[in-house]
Amino acid sequence: MKARRRHRSSLAELPTDLAIKIAGRLAATSKRPMDDLRALRATCRRMLRVCSEPEVGRRVTLGRFKDNMSWDDPAGYATLVGHLTKVGNPEACFLIGMEVAFRKGTPLASVCTIEFQHAAEFGHNLAAYVGAILLYRANDDAVSDDVARRYMREVEGEEDAVAAAAAGHGCLH
Repeated sequence: MKARRRHRSSLAELPTDLAIKIAGRLAATSKRPMDDLRALRATCRRMLRVCSEPEVGRRVTLGRFKDNMSWDDPAGYATLVGHLTKVGNPEACFLIGMEVAFRKGTPLASVCTIEFQHAAEFGHNLAAYVGAILLYRANDDAVSDDVARRYMREVEGEEDAVAAAAAGHGCLH
């Protein structure tokens, strides 16, 4: 009787950085990212490790499943948002920052700016804008003012780039 040979999955042969990029792309573009990531995790131990990388979690787009999950499984959604905040997902950081900032009706700039900072670092312009407004409003010190100005420059720079691209393509916006 011949012994069965185990064949390595072609996924196992991918370089780690490429596997992470593929899983991140899946997380960013899938209509059902959590289901697809679970299926990918189940393929082999290596994909389990790859899908657990923070870079993959940062790419999950909450908007793709927020409406259904927040209504059908609010506890699961809160857990997911908390986990994604820990890995630096921009949308999750923004949501948590907004919740912390406005929980009692009065914005608390010093408490929430960490989440807004994480979201802004990954290009979430609305987080940068809200963070800048809260920092200006708090008027804590020169460092806060510098950070607020940097956030505003990031947002304005993005708007300038979009306007220039629209002008270059003949769009009237």
